[in-house]
Amino acid sequence: MARTPVLNVTTLRRLRALPWASDRQLEQLLPHLTLQRAERQATLFAEGEQGHFLYLLIAGAAKLTLRSAEGEEILVSLIAPGEFFGITCLLSESSRGFHCEAFSDCWIAAIRPDTFVTTLLGVPFAEFSGFMSSTVSRWAALLDRYSRFQGLGLQQRLAFALLELAQKFGVQDDRGTILVLQLTHDDLANLVGASRQKVTEHIKELERREALLRDGRRLIVAPERLQIIAGLAVTRVGGEVEGR
Repeated sequence: MARTPVLNVTTLRRLRALPWASDRQLEQLLPHLTLQRAERQATLFAEGEQGHFLYLLIAGAAKLTLRSAEGEEILVSLIAPGEFFGITCLLSESSRGFHCEAFSDCWIAAIRPDTFVTTLLGVPFAEFSGFMSSTVSRWAALLDRYSRFQGLGLQQRLAFALLELAQKFGVQDDRGTILVLQLTHDDLANLVGASRQKVTEHIKELERREALLRDGRRLIVAPERLQIIAGLAVTRVGGEVEGR
């Protein structure tokens, strides 16, 4: 990829980037786009870091990956020219959900998210970001969940699902977090993509490990123990829990 691409309205139209935008809007956007070259396997951003730029792939290919609890790389998606990526920077207080690197030699256009929003939409970035966080972020979390389910064992998937349920339907208690939403083993089996029999076996194992308690028909979860089982935290010497 020796030749530097020309970045103009014609290029953006050819890539079908922002097809709804007028030529005038694209012309206003162009001075704020910074063209960058990335060699194959170069890291574009890391999972968990704060996002300060939105990216548009001009040429080449990039890939989004994440690490399983065992440290294995899971390929989530390949990015083609004309696609925006790193869009979590449009959400308030959101970190990168995936690791991104150049799948081949690439040309990328970078722009600050606040500049992108104010230039194209003419609205304050804080208002736009707040709106996105209260709507789109829920679906982004759903995508993240199913992406992370790849490569996880059943007990890890079950722990991951219980943590999500505790966050949405949990009430704090001295014993842990009570799930106020009553769920059957069939419900949990459907949630994690397994048979009821297998889920029942793993629930008993979670109870044995004191990550899950029962109070009649209600479930009480121990988030710190579930985080360890799900691979979201590791234990230090002395029993303290450290986030990954």
